[in-house]
Amino acid sequence: MKMNEQIFNNKIRPLFSQAMFCSVATVNANGIPHVTPIGSVVLKNQNSGWFFQKFTKKIPKNTEHCEYATLMAVNSNKWFWLKSVFKGGFKTPPAMRLTVKLGDYRPATETEAKKFQKRVGMFKRSKGYQLMWSEMSDIREFEILEYKPVYIGKMTQQQFA
Repeated sequence: MKMNEQIFNNKIRPLFSQAMFCSVATVNANGIPHVTPIGSVVLKNQNSGWFFQKFTKKIPKNTEHCEYATLMAVNSNKWFWLKSVFKGGFKTPPAMRLTVKLGDYRPATETEAKKFQKRVGMFKRSKGYQLMWSEMSDIREFEILEYKPVYIGKMTQQQFA
């Protein structure tokens, strides 16, 4: 799917920024797929983004032989789904897949770290925050090659109108 700036800014970027987590699918050297949940996907612009790669064990191994992956974000807001089901259609995409080329694995800049901390800041005083997010340091960049909307029949006919 071709992407224009208006659709990206109004529908795609919000979907990825509001998703509780995204999934990243990679393939190992034997061609066996592996899906990893990632809670830190950030789309910088229509062509690129990044995510923190802290707990992933398979992504580093799988990128040694295949630099391509699929990212998927799903809007998990129950009110979004209830409203859409009762109205008979989605105003914005319920989910989106991105085909990406995984890039550099590097230390996060201060700006990137702050962007993520803003997302999880409300949990700062929790034990879970200390265990998961207090020491996020390295990111994996990616280049967006293709946008693949998730279609759910007639419910998704108007999502890009």
